[in-house]
Amino acid sequence: MSEKFGIHKTKGGIVYPSIARAVAKLGADVSLARRARRISTTDFAAQMGVSRATLQRLEAGDVGCSINTLAAALHALGRIDLLRDLLDQAADDVGLMVMRGEVPQRVRSRSQAAPADKSGSSSLEEGIGW
Repeated sequence: MSEKFGIHKTKGGIVYPSIARAVAKLGADVSLARRARRISTTDFAAQMGVSRATLQRLEAGDVGCSINTLAAALHALGRIDLLRDLLDQAADDVGLMVMRGEVPQRVRSRSQAAPADKSGSSSLEEGIGW
């Protein structure tokens, strides 16, 4: 049934179509960057410390390639900063908005949080709950 919607499974888990498209574009971008620098697949794979087959899987958009393989490619291209700054707090608009308020130490799911009654005291304060 999931195949009908473009969702398929790998040994690592479910791959949604948007993820597959993003990884395919990333692989194509790595390939383009390598070719723009006139680096052969043999030389680039050697610089990365991987086999040519692994490089070809990365460039083909294989979702099973590791983050380490991507990091090695970015390093060989001189662009490891892209990975380092991927989710940098300074560029995370949502994160910055949240940080304007108080940031909790831990976030519990709504089902685990103890509901407070209208008087503002929780059931734990009344000796009920455990």
